[in-house]
Amino acid sequence: MKIMSVSNTLCGLALAAAAMTANGGELVDPPVFTSSKDSKTLDLLMIAKPAVVDAFPGVTGWAYEICERKYSTGDSCMTGKSNQNPYGGARLQLNAGDTLKVHFVNKLPKIPESKHKEEPGEQFLAQNPTNIHTHGMLVSPSFPSPSEKSPKYGDNIFVLTFNSANGAPDIASSTHLHGDVRTDSTDYQITLPAHHPSGLYWFHPHAHGISLNQVSAGLSGIITVGQIEDYVHGLPENIATRHLILKDAQVNGDNTLNDQEDPELCDLPTTTEGECDRNGGGKWYFTINGQLNPTISVKSAGEIWRITNASGSVTYDLQLTKKIKGKTSSTAGMVMQLLSVDGISATPSRGISRGDLKQIGGAKFEPIPCPGVKSDNPEAVCVSKLHMMPSTRAEIWVVNRDADGKMISADGSQAVLQTTGYSTGPSGDDWPAIDLAQVVFTGNGQGNNSPVLNVLDDKHKVSGLNVDAIAQDLSAANIAVPPDSNCQPLPNGWKRRIFFGIPSNADFGLGFELVDEKGKSVPGSFQDVAAFPDADLSICLPLASGNTPVNERWEVVNLATEDHNFHIHQTKFRVLTTGEMKGRASGLYARGILQDSVPVLAGGDGCDGTIAAWKSGACRTSPVAVEIPFAIAGDFVYHCHILEHEDGGMMAVIHVASSGDSRTTSVRNEHIDISHHH
Repeated sequence: MKIMSVSNTLCGLALAAAAMTANGGELVDPPVFTSSKDSKTLDLLMIAKPAVVDAFPGVTGWAYEICERKYSTGDSCMTGKSNQNPYGGARLQLNAGDTLKVHFVNKLPKIPESKHKEEPGEQFLAQNPTNIHTHGMLVSPSFPSPSEKSPKYGDNIFVLTFNSANGAPDIASSTHLHGDVRTDSTDYQITLPAHHPSGLYWFHPHAHGISLNQVSAGLSGIITVGQIEDYVHGLPENIATRHLILKDAQVNGDNTLNDQEDPELCDLPTTTEGECDRNGGGKWYFTINGQLNPTISVKSAGEIWRITNASGSVTYDLQLTKKIKGKTSSTAGMVMQLLSVDGISATPSRGISRGDLKQIGGAKFEPIPCPGVKSDNPEAVCVSKLHMMPSTRAEIWVVNRDADGKMISADGSQAVLQTTGYSTGPSGDDWPAIDLAQVVFTGNGQGNNSPVLNVLDDKHKVSGLNVDAIAQDLSAANIAVPPDSNCQPLPNGWKRRIFFGIPSNADFGLGFELVDEKGKSVPGSFQDVAAFPDADLSICLPLASGNTPVNERWEVVNLATEDHNFHIHQTKFRVLTTGEMKGRASGLYARGILQDSVPVLAGGDGCDGTIAAWKSGACRTSPVAVEIPFAIAGDFVYHCHILEHEDGGMMAVIHVASSGDSRTTSVRNEHIDISHHH
């Protein structure tokens, strides 16, 4: 949403006005923490704390200091044993079947100014509580059982850790403390199912109301599961791999860090290298792995780039553009092969049309012919641009190519990795065009003769995601979630319709209704647009018999004139084609593109954020239809992953109950009942 002026500041942190170096040097991969092959465990101390941003001399943000538990003393890492340059982000390397253990410590300062802390019931946000969420991971959101002497949480966003140095939260008077409250530290134990897909994921805080503050300040990192060779077969050894974490930070003219990413900060529309300025003061810095405008040297065989948009709100339209005589070409971007989206390999069915491929890609890319590959073989997905809204991940193969897209040896030519700028709609945000990195195609590497890499995910068979096996892997955690007679499965042919809109008393919210097999709204199911956590918009559904997965179809409708970004926890989904939405070609593209977030593009001029305008026909919009397999029981959420929108109320709860016919022993967890209490 457009902001005319910004007065909120993050934590009042003192920042030094410093001259920035234009070239950040060769891009350095994030530090990596790898699970033990013997114990199949990665045991970490993770501390959320203020941290110096090396790329901006004198600037302090927030970041995760991380070390292995064996190199910690109490709640501190031993000197020299933690990640350096924590703002840039770290990588956690796991494998399917591993357990991630995190002793999580909050050492963040108070937030003296925040957009939501003065709202009724939200005053506790000033104390800066936080948590962690392993975004995109297919793991249990479990609560501790009452018998645990040392409580451990799964990937559960309904627990907040407070820093006791900031004072105790007033739990009695808060109506919005929706979850468990911990002081100073929380222990997480997150077990990956044995059939967890290999790919790229990330972690970040999910404290509703201040998620944007915390992510914008630098709190995030990435997770990789398995190896690229799990889904790219016959990968030549001389192809290098890089991990690119995209972060941005705004520094106001009064030397404070902006807590709400202001899309109008940059005065100049022209593309600049790594940053842009505002007349009268203020800078906006765009970094990769904490580096400003780094150089990426690509050898003849090319490189695989694993890219994560870790911004709170910014949308990147990424393009790799060749330079001609040292200047950026005005032509379209270079051809890149898309290997993976949101942690799942891109393996569409042979024979799919390019139009259907674009549709199931959910507006994240425009497929183009792969040079040297027949047009009727779309198993190789090639693109010239990536549309990456916040939280999107993509893996691409980058290799030197000529103007026709044909691969050529590294010849010293140059290119620029840039975001070309993007407007999210008439009432949305205009994100700037920025050069992010300088790319040089250098020698000293043997080329690759194949025009495309072989992306074929045999390991995970169905759509890159074996949900039946994952449900079985997590059977104990699923059984521990009690059945609920209030949770009823959707009748055959029915779907859920989710509205992204503007409530009468808030900036952002969600609405809901059920739709029957004839496309008619089900009486009594309608819930008007309202903001979380006041709105009782919880979705309740059971797993199928024997705690096997259940598939649901949802239709997401954007009622506003700005883009939103639908995201759901604890599962993936596939976007349906027009033919599938109309009951044709069902299951034809079971292999394809799976995602955990998808752009829901802005509606027309008649869209005012209300369901009434849509039902009257005044609001013309293009709904996104998705098929979602639910295989994991527990409490989790769906929301818009533009964090300004999520913090503003565009979020709701899902409660998935066990089926009740395969239970052995279970105990009702003694925690706040998220599915019915806000």
